[in-house]
Amino acid sequence: MLSKTVKYLTLLIALFLWLQAYSPFIYKSSGLFPDDYRYGDLYRLSYLPQFKEKATNCVSYFEGNTEKLPIHLFVIGDSFTEEKRVSEADFKVEKYTYIHWAKHENIQLDTTKKNILILETVERTFKDHLSENVTNFNVTNQSESDTQINHSWKHILKENIKKAIIFCFPKGTEGRLEHTLFNYDFFLWFRELKAMLNFKLFGRVENKVVLSADEQNIFYSEESDSTNSHSAFYPLKQIEIDSLIIHLNQAREKYLKAGFDEVYLSIIPNKVSILSPNLGTYNQLIERIQNDPRIQTPIIDTYSIFKKYPQKYYLKSDTHWTCEGRDIWLEKVNKIFITP
Repeated sequence: MLSKTVKYLTLLIALFLWLQAYSPFIYKSSGLFPDDYRYGDLYRLSYLPQFKEKATNCVSYFEGNTEKLPIHLFVIGDSFTEEKRVSEADFKVEKYTYIHWAKHENIQLDTTKKNILILETVERTFKDHLSENVTNFNVTNQSESDTQINHSWKHILKENIKKAIIFCFPKGTEGRLEHTLFNYDFFLWFRELKAMLNFKLFGRVENKVVLSADEQNIFYSEESDSTNSHSAFYPLKQIEIDSLIIHLNQAREKYLKAGFDEVYLSIIPNKVSILSPNLGTYNQLIERIQNDPRIQTPIIDTYSIFKKYPQKYYLKSDTHWTCEGRDIWLEKVNKIFITP
């Protein structure tokens, strides 16, 4: 009897492990496994213990302050402004709507409020987002919204089919299974030992990361490798700058016509652009965009502040900003709400 119980229990555990690895939804929502990113995304890639740092949650920018301005804020952004890092509590506005660059959404604007749109993007993906028309928010009127409701079942059916396809042909299954089984602190010691031996004996690190010249900082190779088009050291031609400026101005004009009161641009610097700009020949993308006289979109600038105190605004083990860096950005954003 006991042997059968053990067999069935083992089978159930194996089945669950397989399901959660096979399904991104179960993997993220179960809450039973250690967070892959609890020590930082760069540590997760390298397992170098000198860059291991426990993730901390930042305090809400307006904690305890319930006073709100009659403003509706919309953000098209990336991981720097995702829910775990930035929330409605960080803005002095009545309503906050966020969407990732990878998604699209139909919205309605309340014309009795001031509607502001911010295009937020990390430096390494700026070219991807602004090399084409920005269509993430589709502004609709009431009649169009009613039509969409009538056809909502089609949208639901489409999304369910999409989820079913993802489940049948998931990406990252092997990686999720590996992290499920070997992401506990006990196993991290072995991963760290292997990483340190490779680094100390052979001078090698995981190819997805790059170390600074003094080996005191770690960066994502995508933003550091001069052969990668997302890198801060990848040559950037003037014709590319011209195209980006055109698309940026077109995005502002489009959303102003759709009913927004203003559209802002915020380029968050790559970590390497601030901490090790001499690691290669910096292409100066941010300055070339922000200082271009043809740009019509107002800028929320963090680059000029971050470069004054390089070590202060980026996490040791991660590509993202510290709470201090985040608060600099939030301070600048909230200032635009009270600007005449």
